[in-house]
Amino acid sequence: MRALASASLLLLACGDAAPTTGAVGDASTSAGSSSTTSSTTAAPTTTEPVSSTSSTGDTTGPATAASTSTTGSTDAGTGAPLDPAPLRVLAINVGNASPQFGCFEYKLCRAQDIDHLKQYLDVWRPDVVLVSEVLRAEQLAEFLPPGYDGRCGESRDRHTGEPAAWDAADASHEHECVAWDTARVTEIDGSARSAYGRNDAYGQDKCNYDFTGFAVDLQVDGAYPLTAVAIHPDSQDGGCRTEEIARYWSALATGARTVIGGDWNTDSDDELQRPDDFAVAYLRGQHWDLAFHDGEWSAEYAFGLEKKRFDHSFARGPATPRTADLPFGSALGGYDDHPRADGGDGMDHRQVLFDLTLQP
Repeated sequence: MRALASASLLLLACGDAAPTTGAVGDASTSAGSSSTTSSTTAAPTTTEPVSSTSSTGDTTGPATAASTSTTGSTDAGTGAPLDPAPLRVLAINVGNASPQFGCFEYKLCRAQDIDHLKQYLDVWRPDVVLVSEVLRAEQLAEFLPPGYDGRCGESRDRHTGEPAAWDAADASHEHECVAWDTARVTEIDGSARSAYGRNDAYGQDKCNYDFTGFAVDLQVDGAYPLTAVAIHPDSQDGGCRTEEIARYWSALATGARTVIGGDWNTDSDDELQRPDDFAVAYLRGQHWDLAFHDGEWSAEYAFGLEKKRFDHSFARGPATPRTADLPFGSALGGYDDHPRADGGDGMDHRQVLFDLTLQP
């Protein structure tokens, strides 16, 4: 396990990654939209705020969240940011693999889980949200609080890779999405892009389009460009998973400032292939270079009998861990007195929340 070489993450160019075989496109669906766009056209922008109703049920966090407002001042000549900017990022798999809940394709469906998730987001107010396993783009509007917007990768036929309705028989019944707090973050038009799970180098009969990575380029406080990448590689075949992850690094995580996270379906360094210029925000109990907590499990299957460390987050760019609100700069749901976003039992994965300060 590699720790940060120093408290500051150096701005480096992305190192060589595995070849970008497989499908890469820029199509996406905005939150609240029922239509998809062709993979050969840029995704339309959306300015419609995500609506929500008041949530009920148990609270999922402290009464107040950290304030992350900044002035976003920039150099008049170059447009470069002048002031440090705090940033909070959430990476979460909202899929639900508990068959007793009766959810279609084991995706988020129970009203209480949706309410708990909305409460968690409203309390902790992440600036950027990386979401894995959303059933359909419209589902974002169900759990995002007021003031958030988002975008999801489009649905594809899991065998052919052609665009498909989300509920079609052979559709990829899961989508990766990026959401953001519109008070601080805006989307760069036409930047949304996906890397699909097809793995032609390994064999067309082994891998399909069910698993994706999805990226959106954002602007924070009008001054900081940021690439946000939500991922979810193959859960069954290690060969497919390894090549898919390589594609996420080479085709999606391309910004000088990038955050990437989600359910990687592995804790193997060989499969994760983390480039040297990406720092650990959270990995197998490692919180930046500040702490290591053994025994933290991010995923539970088979009614809790099988525990895994599958949920990780990484960051690249001039930044430092921020510990004003999270003692170790990052937190895994259910540990270190940090609440679970699902209220305790609604999802098979625990969320990763991490704070950093973007440096000019």
